[in-house]
Amino acid sequence: MSASAPTAGFQVIQDHPEKIRFPLMERPFVGFLLAFMAGTLNAWTLANASTFATVQSGNVLSSGYWLIQGDWEKFQFPFISVLAFGIGSALSGVLMTAFLRSGRTFTVGILSTQVVLLVILGLVAMATVGTAVVPWETGLDLGALPEEHAQYIAYGISFVAGAQGNAFHKNHGMLYGAVAVTFVVQMAFNFLAQAAFKKVGINGTPNLKWAGIFFLTLLGFSGGGAIGFLVDATIVNGASIFLSAAIALALVVAALRMKRKNVDPTPGGSFA
Repeated sequence: MSASAPTAGFQVIQDHPEKIRFPLMERPFVGFLLAFMAGTLNAWTLANASTFATVQSGNVLSSGYWLIQGDWEKFQFPFISVLAFGIGSALSGVLMTAFLRSGRTFTVGILSTQVVLLVILGLVAMATVGTAVVPWETGLDLGALPEEHAQYIAYGISFVAGAQGNAFHKNHGMLYGAVAVTFVVQMAFNFLAQAAFKKVGINGTPNLKWAGIFFLTLLGFSGGGAIGFLVDATIVNGASIFLSAAIALALVVAALRMKRKNVDPTPGGSFA
């Protein structure tokens, strides 16, 4: 036997647990795609409803602000957005529990539901196009909905985001935000700084690689926002929503090709 044969065999043994440990929905590129989906959805809601529907920090703050002001009309929109996000998360938890108790994976079920809901929301956006409402001067006519009508679609998007965020929130074994990226910014720069002091980080993964994983997620989120705004402006209002649905559908196909094995995120996680 040649000297290289044992080395090759050892390499296979080393690679195999890695593949088992990080299933489809924890792979860094999938994290990028999930963040991209959130970015495209926020592009639509920002231009049409003046809000970030997947990120609830601003809505929580706005709810408190308008509540203390006694402005019930302005209080209603951010409050219902938070509620829709929470209900989406809760129902996602119920669906995941039901699937897992029956011995099935939940990824295909969650993503397929997202596809259906996003297609419906996209069709509603296309069918009810009105006068453009853009929160900044762009010179582009997006053909956006009147803001009060767009808010109802934003509620639906918040619901979908809550379900996605609850179901898929691990990347390479680490907890992260697929629909809200404040924590991702924190961790990206944390690992970048840690790399200056220590090469190897959590689970034996280089700190620079960890930083790259989180920066990739940020790229997905910002890229989704940019491309989502572009397709709405140049194709049709609601194209960004359909783009997000197409990504979810592609992930469904990928999960089915794997025969639903090693697809769901693993339980537990780490923050540091």
